[in-house]
Amino acid sequence: MDEFEEQLESLKQHILDSSRQNWLFGAGISFDANIPLMYPLTERVNALIETSENEDDKLIIEALKAELNDDCHVEHYLSHLGDLIALSERSRSGEVSLNGSSFSLEKLNHCYRKIVKSIGETVRYGYKDDDNVGTIEKSIVGIESHINFIQALFKNKANLERRSSINFFTTNYDTLLEDALALNKIDVVDGFSGGAMGFWNAEFEFSPKKNRVATCSLFKLHGSVDWHGDSEHGLVRARYGTKYLSDAGDIMIYPQATKYVETQKDPFATLFSGLRMTIKTGGQNVLIVCGYSFGDEHINSEIEHCLNDENNKTTVIAFTDEKPINNIKINQTLDRWLLDNKFGERIFVAGKNGLYNNSLVPLTPEEDKQFEWWTFSGLINFLETGEV
Repeated sequence: MDEFEEQLESLKQHILDSSRQNWLFGAGISFDANIPLMYPLTERVNALIETSENEDDKLIIEALKAELNDDCHVEHYLSHLGDLIALSERSRSGEVSLNGSSFSLEKLNHCYRKIVKSIGETVRYGYKDDDNVGTIEKSIVGIESHINFIQALFKNKANLERRSSINFFTTNYDTLLEDALALNKIDVVDGFSGGAMGFWNAEFEFSPKKNRVATCSLFKLHGSVDWHGDSEHGLVRARYGTKYLSDAGDIMIYPQATKYVETQKDPFATLFSGLRMTIKTGGQNVLIVCGYSFGDEHINSEIEHCLNDENNKTTVIAFTDEKPINNIKINQTLDRWLLDNKFGERIFVAGKNGLYNNSLVPLTPEEDKQFEWWTFSGLINFLETGEV
């Protein structure tokens, strides 16, 4: 057996036999479902605001784009607006300057909420291009890939019975993962109690002392399009189109991914604590990543902090393609982790060019072979067949 086959078998064992299996997902797993990635989503939000009747929203967006770096996206817009709103709240005048123009707290808040609503509309109903736009009457969002993933993951009951826990962590706002779990009749804890209308009850729902033991737990690290911050009822999970909340458009999403202070507030404090506590365990533990580009420094630092613990035994398996630039082989974070003297042996990367482990040189069964397992569909095929 050559080195590639040995490492491939090791990777399969980690995925199939781990008693603590955890998945971290990003926007890439919902791309085939017609939910746009971050930059197309940014373009769509810009277009929606450009066609709105509120001139102040347009001026603020243009000022944001002029002031921020060219590679910034809609989450950066919201993060910057969040800073400006905080400054205006402390300002005696109630206004702040953005790219040479002054804007009031009221105008900043209105633009912030317009962006969030535009994100929610796009994610709920889908957007592929200007000729393929989902609406409330005709959504173009598909769930087939998510259902195929859940079926592939849970098809082997013997493996499932050996696992003490399965946890899903996602930065996605969409509801496809929890919908696919429900359609496959798999019980899941997500921090809410209730039914179609749920209320945030994380202390009970995520408690190990809870009487009901669910098959898995779901931590939506950046919130969700069906979470609403209601002035009377607090954080609730609500059906689309609900009219009896104080403001059904007040979607609870968390775009400020680099802001440590925001993660100290619920619900995000509980969600990030769940990630931290899951991967810091001293036992054998695996974190499998797909569709996540390692662009969230807060998530990356949480994982890296745990990996550096001398008692930590977590193995990270990242299904992702290489993004070479300058001296970067895969991406800045994974390059560093693969070469780390302390935990590099516990880092696997299943990339387009082969399998990496403790090295930036990919292992491959044949020269110039291109792999598809870094995509969500490729990962599903790998789970179903074991073939690369």
